[in-house]
Amino acid sequence: MSLVTWHRPEFESREDELINQNAIAELAGVTRAAVSNWISRDPTFPAVVAIQGNHTRAPRLYVLTEARAWLSERSSRPRSKPSCRTPARPRYEILTERAERAKRRIADEQQRMTSLYTELGKAAERLKRAQDELAAVAAEVQETPRS
Repeated sequence: MSLVTWHRPEFESREDELINQNAIAELAGVTRAAVSNWISRDPTFPAVVAIQGNHTRAPRLYVLTEARAWLSERSSRPRSKPSCRTPARPRYEILTERAERAKRRIADEQQRMTSLYTELGKAAERLKRAQDELAAVAAEVQETPRS
């Protein structure tokens, strides 16, 4: 590792036990942004062990076993409010669900359109009958002598 700032020096020679935020995201099946949210919003999230580099966006390292324990405890913790979707769902699963909803909407609209075409056909038949009736009445008016 290059320039590393150690917050917990006891892990200095045990780099193989450490993971970064990307690895935690993969482990949890969420995005890196979700992990950043957990870090900034949840005081029980494991503490930073080391920072690689000296800039503000430098990768932070965490203890793998602590991250796993936190994720395990978090998944068993009751939620204070019900959420619309589980935050740990992979993106492909969310996109697949959206695609299925779109397919169902398309099928519904196609069925509705078929129904409307059927109604339009019936209306066209009624219009044709009314036009024929009008033509017959007009012809009868033409043939009837005026008094």
